[in-house]
Amino acid sequence: MLPNMSELLFIQDGAPAHTAKATQEWCAQHFPCFWKRGEWPANSPDLNPIENLWAIMVDQLDELGQVSNNQSLIQKLKIAWESIDPDILNYLVSIMPNRI
Repeated sequence: MLPNMSELLFIQDGAPAHTAKATQEWCAQHFPCFWKRGEWPANSPDLNPIENLWAIMVDQLDELGQVSNNQSLIQKLKIAWESIDPDILNYLVSIMPNRI
């Protein structure tokens, strides 16, 4: 999606798995531009494009019907992901400056 990964800003929400010291250290070492714990505004899901993407994924999964086991869930998640047009992903990223 981005030709130059140095243009990517990697952020996480306040989930315990994201704020763990080991996770923070790993991200700081592997992402050139990483917002550490506390830099992302609290309670701001409208600023995170992944929230909109999850909503799209849920809609796609609803159309695919119920799952009966983990394997079925994984298969339907892959189908749902592959059905999302890359232009939608680009759009979700492109509107971020206006949201901020």
